[in-house]
Amino acid sequence: MEYKLKQGVTAYIEPSDKYKTVLIQYKFRTIFSGKTATERSLVKNMLETNSKQYPSQNEMDLKMASLYGATLHTQSQRFGKQHVVTLSLSVVNDKFIGGDDTLLEEAFAFLEEIIFRPNAEDGKFHEKTFLREKDNLNNYFESLIEDKSAYARTRLNQVLFEGTDQAYQGIGDAGFLEDITSGSLFECYEEMIGSNQLDILVSGDVAPERILNILAAQKLSDRKETEKEVFYLRAKNTEPVTSSEAQDINQGKLFFGFSSPVYYMNDHYFAGLVFDGLFGGFPHSKLFQNVREKESLAYSASSGLDFLRGVMTVGTGIEFDKREQVEKIVLAQLQDMQAGDFSDALIAQTKSMLINHYKQNDDYQGRSLAKQYQDILIIENPLSQEQWIAGLNAVTKEQIVAVAEKMTLQAIFFLKGEATDE
Repeated sequence: MEYKLKQGVTAYIEPSDKYKTVLIQYKFRTIFSGKTATERSLVKNMLETNSKQYPSQNEMDLKMASLYGATLHTQSQRFGKQHVVTLSLSVVNDKFIGGDDTLLEEAFAFLEEIIFRPNAEDGKFHEKTFLREKDNLNNYFESLIEDKSAYARTRLNQVLFEGTDQAYQGIGDAGFLEDITSGSLFECYEEMIGSNQLDILVSGDVAPERILNILAAQKLSDRKETEKEVFYLRAKNTEPVTSSEAQDINQGKLFFGFSSPVYYMNDHYFAGLVFDGLFGGFPHSKLFQNVREKESLAYSASSGLDFLRGVMTVGTGIEFDKREQVEKIVLAQLQDMQAGDFSDALIAQTKSMLINHYKQNDDYQGRSLAKQYQDILIIENPLSQEQWIAGLNAVTKEQIVAVAEKMTLQAIFFLKGEATDE
């Protein structure tokens, strides 16, 4: 249920007796850029570390322990054209602890303290905390190169979106860190909490009236509403762009980027889900069976769709000298999909697995709330589970082929060994 609290501030309360915890999320949303994403990632790290009332991590942990083991989590993510900072608190429902019927109010008060009363003074964040967290974030950026598949995916994204802010990760980029000071970061924080679109999501076995009374006591301010415009329409390359990089590694990473017609809940959405499952999303897919199992050309092979930016990614882990063979066979699998070379039995199996995954997601409070937020930003009337399943089951082979035909190779990135010749 949706409740407008102030201009630019909306609460979404989803009462459910499925869960024994109450999940509270404050989401601050603005237009995405690499610079602001970096600043906001550092802001959320600062807020998660301490506050004015709890100036050390230990004091914060003790407070959460007193809230029957409440857990605090923060996230900085690119959401298509927008950037979202999320601060989440999960707390046990006070119906299950007996005697303490104000736990929810205390949990909201703690989260309010963390968000709106940071460890700052004279227009600056606490310097020692700032320097530590800035260093931690820089170390995190440096550590990303250790996960070679994730690194190759990041480099492919840079090739696909070269020259645009979409080339940056959702957490930003180390290149923007150096110029950030405790003062400039506090300005970013004030902009975020004072001007960003604020969406407050609550899930659990709670009465909406109770939540609204709690929120009414918070001093939330009006702010300009941010348009719910998240889809990024990428300009297509006339020819695929190829890039490579050499590192001291034992296994090559060959990644492909395709333009895709599939956006969240558009006309191709359900057919796109089935296509992806058949092509590279499941163990019975063409990539897994033909590239990995039958031909033994790759240690791993899978595909995935970006429903907000119209991109399909294929990732493989290969021996360095198998690059040309793998490239040919991966593209051959797409050609087979375009030719309709897949059985009705495989379509039925894929649909069944997608439905099972969909139902399982609803069992996890965080995943369920994430889906709800995606629906909030993109579609006016979210589908019920029955409508979603009906939409998936209605997909025809012709629709799957139509999606396959619109997949166009745009970029290839190869992470190879230092002694490898291409």
